[in-house]
Amino acid sequence: MQKFNRFAILSVLVLTATLVRAEQNAERAAKAGELVTLKNHRVLRLKGADMFERGFAEGYLLAEDFRDDFDAALESLPTFGANKYEAMLLPWSKKNFDWDADARTEFDGIFSGMNAKLGKAGMVSKTLGRALTRDDVVAINTIADYFGPACSGFSAWGKHTANGETIHGRTLDFPIGPKAVADQMLIVSDPVPARADGRPARKGWVAVGWPGLLVQYTGMSSDGLVVCLHDAYNFKRGGKENGHFIARGLLLRRMLETIDPNASDAAEQGAKMASEHGAACGNLFHMSWSKASAEKTSTTPSAVLEFDTSDNKVTIRRMDESGELVVTNHFRVRTGPVACERFKNISSGMELLDKANKPIGLMEARKLLMAAEQPVAAHSVYFFPDRLELEVSLTKNNVMSPRVAPVEFSMKELFQ
Repeated sequence: MQKFNRFAILSVLVLTATLVRAEQNAERAAKAGELVTLKNHRVLRLKGADMFERGFAEGYLLAEDFRDDFDAALESLPTFGANKYEAMLLPWSKKNFDWDADARTEFDGIFSGMNAKLGKAGMVSKTLGRALTRDDVVAINTIADYFGPACSGFSAWGKHTANGETIHGRTLDFPIGPKAVADQMLIVSDPVPARADGRPARKGWVAVGWPGLLVQYTGMSSDGLVVCLHDAYNFKRGGKENGHFIARGLLLRRMLETIDPNASDAAEQGAKMASEHGAACGNLFHMSWSKASAEKTSTTPSAVLEFDTSDNKVTIRRMDESGELVVTNHFRVRTGPVACERFKNISSGMELLDKANKPIGLMEARKLLMAAEQPVAAHSVYFFPDRLELEVSLTKNNVMSPRVAPVEFSMKELFQ
């Protein structure tokens, strides 16, 4: 009886300690992040200057989603799976990618937050049959450098839009499966001031992304700079398998965080950043900025950065005097265009609108992206940088995102 009482007391003490730790971890996460629902969309808000704590908040708040989406992605990607992940993607990611100090710290925080939420048993990936490690968190952040998406987009301004404002439409296509598609969210990152240890200031930004991803593929900064990733050849189709690469999703995020479209030509600023790093695959970064920023810098407010694995040179393909720019996988590895029905369909649609003197608004933008619809669409976003607004459509119940009615968000309400 005495032994039973001691066991019961010990069990109560262990349970109490566990509950206290859980409460402390939840309070800790709440200081650097919050997960809310806004207009039926999940929104992750990250705040504060400590990148480890931001990472901890994201890892803690989204631990189960990250683990389960990781499994779903490995199972859904064509001709892939656990064996190829372990034998190919994971070692390739560990060997070839360089991460700056902020990214390394943030990864540490994400992994720590996941562990705090899930515990040892909860960290086990059913697909891999083992616990996830920090290397796995990093590897999934390089998946777009390994598998190329088939994204489509366009931008327009001037005579093509109401009040001459800039509009930028984009669909991200990627075969990651219904579970990961359903778990997409808006990620809102508050500005970060310059740190005493020399780490630079970071601008605030909003992106449409996934749980546990430090990198981003579709976003707009608080200055109205839009940057979206489009694929050219990935390394298995003509690029390098070895090197010192920056994950292109990290490069895109750093562009959002550092480029000032009001100070000078945003495309030149982006090209300089891209030229400072090696890339694992061919890249098309579609950038846009506001009409006001374009007038300040004497630019047209959109361009595509084309760069690949052959060298560190970046070609800027600018919006010409037509005031329109179309982006698909039509341009690849800076060797000129290849046949692409999506490119033709969007271009033809814009020509018809021009002939009819019909300005491109949200409805017209949706139709243009519908013309390039793919069966693996994940999200479509319509950016209005002059207004600092975005309209978001997420694929739902097998209805591809270009056909899903978008939901309007302002930067102001997202940063509330």
